[in-house]
Amino acid sequence: MKGRSKSPGPSQKAEKGEGKAEEKANATDKKAEAKFEPPPRPAGLRGTLLKMYGMLAAGLIFFALVGENLKHPVSDGKFEKKDGTIIDIGDFDASELGPHPKCHPHFEEHLLVDQWVKNKAAPKEGPFPVGHPDNPEWLEKSDLQMKKKSAETRFQWEGLQPNLHLLFLATLCVIIGAKHGVWMFTEPAETRQASQVLQSEDAYWFPIMGSCTLFGLFVVLKYFGTDYIKLAITCFIVMMCAFGIGTNVDHITALVRNKCMKPLFRIPYFDQDVTVMEILGSLVGASMAVAFVFTKNWIVNNVFGVSFSILGIKTIGISSYKTGAIMLVGLFFYDVFWVFGSKSVFGSNVMVSVAMGVEAPIKLMFPRGMGGCGNLQHSMLGLGDIVVPGLFIAFMAKWDAVKIGQKASTSFVYLNAIMVAYVLSLITTVAIMLFFNAAQPALLYIVPYVLVASAGVALQRGEFKELWAYYIPDETAEAEKNIENEKKKEEKKES
Repeated sequence: MKGRSKSPGPSQKAEKGEGKAEEKANATDKKAEAKFEPPPRPAGLRGTLLKMYGMLAAGLIFFALVGENLKHPVSDGKFEKKDGTIIDIGDFDASELGPHPKCHPHFEEHLLVDQWVKNKAAPKEGPFPVGHPDNPEWLEKSDLQMKKKSAETRFQWEGLQPNLHLLFLATLCVIIGAKHGVWMFTEPAETRQASQVLQSEDAYWFPIMGSCTLFGLFVVLKYFGTDYIKLAITCFIVMMCAFGIGTNVDHITALVRNKCMKPLFRIPYFDQDVTVMEILGSLVGASMAVAFVFTKNWIVNNVFGVSFSILGIKTIGISSYKTGAIMLVGLFFYDVFWVFGSKSVFGSNVMVSVAMGVEAPIKLMFPRGMGGCGNLQHSMLGLGDIVVPGLFIAFMAKWDAVKIGQKASTSFVYLNAIMVAYVLSLITTVAIMLFFNAAQPALLYIVPYVLVASAGVALQRGEFKELWAYYIPDETAEAEKNIENEKKKEEKKES
């Protein structure tokens, strides 16, 4: 007679349940402890990066000299007309020359009958008298003058210089940030620092948070725009830029030495190591920050802007192609609305108002000629038009590194194709801006170019599904999980 199997009692069931729970917890712990394995570092990357940093330094110096060479003195109390004629500032004729310039005693004012009135006191719906920046006769005349000058100088150095300056700095910022991001991404596991990676949910919030920040700055500048508030905003931004200079100096030093610097100490709250080069670089950045606060020098502005852009691109990653696409599409609509749609809603072009009102390194500046008061006039490109596509392009460069490590590619195929698309998108932006003589949302042109180029290369190589599935974990989040798991283990041992 076969023995009947005995059903387990309550205590045995509990033991089995506890055993399964413990196995599951151990599996979770092992998964959390599993470190992200970076791909091998592409050959020749260090040499390429050092050459690019050298090109960037040479380009900054060259265009600084070119921009400063555009300057020529205009005596106090004088104004230089566009034809080069010098007149007394008291003879300034607003009907001929437009709104009163900064060197005029009635700057930002217009004459109404026999009284000087602030421009912002004019009714929103008009009419806008002579001397007001929205005077229709002046706007029409100014538009014709700008289009005529653009047509005359588009193939001359005067017209080409600011656009070449824009293309040079924006392109180098993106490609250096992307390739330096690959260098840090492929750092050996034993010396690798956990990197911050944006997830899909972060990408959905980008346009919302960006809109809140932009509109908040617009409201502050429009309704509370005292000199003290503007100074506080400037000081906060340049302080961040000064620390960014320190971090970049540390990264470049590590690149030159081909070895990370040893930390001097650790900042506990931020969990951040600090090296000698970071301290020295931050001191240099602080001296530049002081100079910028007092002078608003465009060269210092560009050094800060370039440093900030490269730092953002190389240190902030995105987790997947999907995350990058969501981010780009969301910010595409953000850019279009705040440049084209905001004036009809808020009475002003919010994007341009903030860019012009915040005297801080939130944009790159490209000198294009002299104003009548002896001041340089500039074209501008917001840092967002560099950093936002740069984050996506850096992800594609990391994907290139993965394929090179798998011997499926021998070069940065995706990066090269997307960089060509990025340059073409900037050329398109500049061309349309010159044609319409109006500010353009650069992401309107950048996003389609970049997405089409990346998807096109992936489809042509038969790698789109693989690219879509590729995922980079957030190592900072994983590190926090590991710390929590270690604490749980210690608590179990003690109990």
